[in-house]
Amino acid sequence: MLNSSYLFLPFLFLVLFIAVFVTNKLIKIDLTIVKYNEIDGLRGFLAFFVFLHHSYIWSVFIKTQEWKEPKSNLFNQLGQTSVAFFFMITAFLFITKLINAKNNTINWKKYITSRFFRLFPAYFFSIILVFLIVSIVSNFQSNDSILSNFRNSIGWLFFTIGGPNDINNIKNTYLINAGVTWSLPYEWLFYLILPLIALLFKIKVSKQNLIIYTLVFITIAIINHVTFKKFVPFFGGIIAALLIQKKSVNLKSKKYSFIFLILVFILVYFFNNGQDILPLVFSTLLFIIIASGNSIFGIFSNTFSRLLGQITYSLYLQHGIVLFIVFRFVIGYHQAAQLSDNNYWLIIAFCIVPIVLISQISYKYIELPFINLFKSK
Repeated sequence: MLNSSYLFLPFLFLVLFIAVFVTNKLIKIDLTIVKYNEIDGLRGFLAFFVFLHHSYIWSVFIKTQEWKEPKSNLFNQLGQTSVAFFFMITAFLFITKLINAKNNTINWKKYITSRFFRLFPAYFFSIILVFLIVSIVSNFQSNDSILSNFRNSIGWLFFTIGGPNDINNIKNTYLINAGVTWSLPYEWLFYLILPLIALLFKIKVSKQNLIIYTLVFITIAIINHVTFKKFVPFFGGIIAALLIQKKSVNLKSKKYSFIFLILVFILVYFFNNGQDILPLVFSTLLFIIIASGNSIFGIFSNTFSRLLGQITYSLYLQHGIVLFIVFRFVIGYHQAAQLSDNNYWLIIAFCIVPIVLISQISYKYIELPFINLFKSK
């Protein structure tokens, strides 16, 4: 599987390239004006990398029924390091807002409300699909108590804080969306700790807001059994924001683009776990280069990357659902286990088209209206 998976990567990117541009012809979306084009372009690739990570995991799962991290350094890094980058982006953007806050004030109510309506609509759509699939797998019959199903469903609706519990006794319900929701409680924890961080930047925070946000943070952290290790990438984003806002770095030259590629090679060749400290140091250096405005030979600033970047969140949420539908219902686990390596990756290539299409629809008709709503306020 290793050789085929590597050889198919250029083809998968070609299919992605075609799918993004064709989909944008069918469902037109204009490029949004953003301050950091390179970060916007990076985001799209990160979501696609997570898709490749889960595709590799599925290749093992259909044969062994074991959902585990890839032994391949590349495919494991595509998942773990990509999520680390997502956390860095979150920290970078919001710490930058603190640094640039006018009059040292922030409307914390508007801030947290905008975060909720930025994340929840597309998330709710994806969870409705999860509930529907659970119903189909259950043959629309109840296999658990009403109270248990209600409690577990509510947990899923609240960004799986406390874990993605099985619904209706469907074992490993998280497989339906590839377990991608694990990262969202950490995103929310960062949002909630931001008022406390704001004090370090001499931003005004009322005692009431500080107490409420901190108490909710502690509650979620306890319920979700949060580990500090998974918080480390946020520090990478904070460091990047501090360096770049102070104009301490200028890494836009081609020399740093080559250094970027060398660091990527070192990261992939020598490390399998992207969550360990040393790999995160490399990831932070990579992110600082991009956040400083280096597009890496134009890769992260071109139209394709930015179009992909706009549908990142929906792509992140929906790709696992499409993979589950294809292997559980369209092909079937038994038949999928018999596939040759080449045929397996051809099917993965086929999956890219509906994933991009669904993500584009979700972005335009679910995400974008709420984004525009809060921009107008």
